Amino acid sequence: MTNGMMSALRLSTSGLMLAAALCAAPALAQVAPGETATEPQGSPTEAGIAAGDLQRGTAEEIIVTARRRNETLLNVPVAITALASEDLQRYAANDLSKIGQLIPQVQIVRSGAGTGGSFTIRGIGSSAGDAGIEQTVSVNIDGIQISRGRAVLQSFFDVEQVEVLKGPQALFFGKNSPGGVISVRTAGPTSTFEGYARGGYEFEADERYIEGAVGGPISDTLGFRLAARASAMEGWVVNTAPARANPLEPNFPLPAGNRRQPGGEAYAGRLTMVWRPSDAFDLTAKLFGNYSKENAESIAEVVCSNPNALPTTLGIPDTFGDCRLDGRRSSTNAPNNPELLNPWPGAPDDGKHYARFRGIYGSITANYRTGPITLTSVSGVYDYKVNTWDNFDYTSIGLVQSVNDDAYRSISQEFRVISDFDSPLNFVVGGFYENVRRDQETNGRVAPLGADPRNGKYETWNRPANNKGDTYSGFGQLIYKFGEAVELAGGVRWTHERKTIDMRHTFLHSRFPPGVFLAEGTVVAGTFKDTNWSPEATLTWHPTPQTTLYAAYKTGYKSGGFSNPSALSANYADINQTRFGSETAEGGEIGFKGSFANGRISINAAVYRYDFDGLQLSSFNADTTTFTIRNAAQARTTGFEVETNVRVTDAFSVRSAIGYNAARYLSFPTSSCYFLQTAAQGCVGGVQDLTNRQLVRAPDWSLNAGATYDVPLSNNIAFGITGDTKFTDDYYTQENLNPLALQRAFWLFNASARLHEIDDKWELAVIGRNLGNQRYGISSADKPLATPTTLNQISQQPARTREIIVQATVRF
Repeated sequence: MTNGMMSALRLSTSGLMLAAALCAAPALAQVAPGETATEPQGSPTEAGIAAGDLQRGTAEEIIVTARRRNETLLNVPVAITALASEDLQRYAANDLSKIGQLIPQVQIVRSGAGTGGSFTIRGIGSSAGDAGIEQTVSVNIDGIQISRGRAVLQSFFDVEQVEVLKGPQALFFGKNSPGGVISVRTAGPTSTFEGYARGGYEFEADERYIEGAVGGPISDTLGFRLAARASAMEGWVVNTAPARANPLEPNFPLPAGNRRQPGGEAYAGRLTMVWRPSDAFDLTAKLFGNYSKENAESIAEVVCSNPNALPTTLGIPDTFGDCRLDGRRSSTNAPNNPELLNPWPGAPDDGKHYARFRGIYGSITANYRTGPITLTSVSGVYDYKVNTWDNFDYTSIGLVQSVNDDAYRSISQEFRVISDFDSPLNFVVGGFYENVRRDQETNGRVAPLGADPRNGKYETWNRPANNKGDTYSGFGQLIYKFGEAVELAGGVRWTHERKTIDMRHTFLHSRFPPGVFLAEGTVVAGTFKDTNWSPEATLTWHPTPQTTLYAAYKTGYKSGGFSNPSALSANYADINQTRFGSETAEGGEIGFKGSFANGRISINAAVYRYDFDGLQLSSFNADTTTFTIRNAAQARTTGFEVETNVRVTDAFSVRSAIGYNAARYLSFPTSSCYFLQTAAQGCVGGVQDLTNRQLVRAPDWSLNAGATYDVPLSNNIAFGITGDTKFTDDYYTQENLNPLALQRAFWLFNASARLHEIDDKWELAVIGRNLGNQRYGISSADKPLATPTTLNQISQQPARTREIIVQATVRF
């Protein structure tokens, strides 16, 4: 056990003794005062809600849809943490990264380039570096399954409930999710015309935002809700790169970098319509649009084995940078020169870096009930475009400039038939189809070669990639109840996937050394096909109406595919060098849930063990600045989690969670080496053996604890205060386990205070996140073009530092 964990246990003795004594439970979602909670979209037995139908109640009455049925959080035999709007508003959690900080054993990170982000639950997740990879943990938004890391860029506001399902989720969430599912349900229409307006200011990054929503019934059968949000920020990382002479190309002086990053603005809006012409039929349509523009795609800082040294690019030291994770970086914009930029596809005329994201998703959920049978149709579309231009040597030397464009579109359709017979046997059966197209292009530069004499181009390559995919899937489950207390459920999902890829260099600089990359015009194309059966079974026992004990056998699957490296190295002439295999999971867990003292004490505990074959990981070549994907042979997660929620009085509640997760490679003898790794350090023939080593972003221990106190000051006004702490044990931020990428254990402290009207018609709040200003890394890679040097260097993506927010809300 680490020293940090010993400290964690000492500092949290009272809360954890309570957790251990009770066997512990999840942070349970509550409906916030003045907010509404509608029936889950697409749920079977009571699916589809008239405008204004409410879901309120005690902790054991919180409704979740983990099995596509309306079930209470207490009774469903699935490990879930549920957060309602009140939990999210406590700390103004309006994106996935901030939501992840509130949930035990969950890490949600944003990264530059590649997939744009990574989601990890219980130490299992996918890399973010290569655009060809899908996430092992998927995100489900209003019934639409999203497996792309770009979902981290979505703005999440006016959210009704977030459910985090832990462990493999093979049956009910579209394409399989062997690591788990983050399910987000946005707010719907209410029974009366109402809404809210909110505005806030964050001091550290000079961030401003406003948001609001309005909705209600249009008629007896039709309701609507319209929500919107806008924000702007100066940035929370200081860029020290000044205007300077170019040490590699004297004719192209280097301008200063954007002083504060990631500065920019964002806009989002969502329209929800609910139509219920009869008790037998309802239809819910949601359309969401999101746009953001920032002055950097990546805000990585360089960290070196000698923190007193300077970062280097091709051996040239960056005298304006440092080698520490300290909120400072030195990254120049590209030279403002039309000779360099105008022939470069996607490069702006002024050379200033940018990252633009435009996302649209829409869903139509229809339910038809005939007697004990509910037929559900969920149609979805998810479409985004990402256009970025940035410096990826992360220094004021600015050699590695790259345009990265990613356009994605998926269309999905799911049908379900669910029974609710008044008999021991019930069933779920359904089918799912998804069609995907993704066009991704990288136009990069890694060498000062001058203008290509053929066309005057200065970049090193232009590489488009066209990816297509089709998924066909069917699933079914039988549930048999032995009386009121015992239930046996078993099911299986069949999946067939087909993916194709077409990549080539449409341009390769004629002066680039031959033999490193594939020749201009060489086509890399292939087809991947795979079929899988993923069964699961669960035995559930309710010793009392307020307790649940379950044992589950689960499997999971994610198909393989093709890497999308930014440039095509010479060995990619063999398509098998870009192909990676499928990922599967198998194992089980035993869980206990309980509600005691009339709902004042809620408990959730689980022990689990899962084996993963073919875990998909990306590796990075710092010399060519390209990622590729490979499969780790075998990995295993073994652990337990214990969570409690105790309402001591009507005004005072406490919560705690502790988790242990041993995530290790059972066999991974072919991992890529890290930069400058020697034979004495285990690098032989360009590979190292990581067998029995810790998985990336998989801390052994995690701890959450907090309390909320809300008390009336008068007949009309109340005061509330809340505080939370989160402990995270040591973890690696990089797949090759570079020693520099070891993030030591740390604590985060959050707190908020609010003055509000008793009925919550208005509220004034002060919110603090990461109050200790802890600086920690969330993802990293070996620094591009760090050679020739004896200095080990990585580019480390930092988490956001301290935030102090003042916020005002008015509800009507």
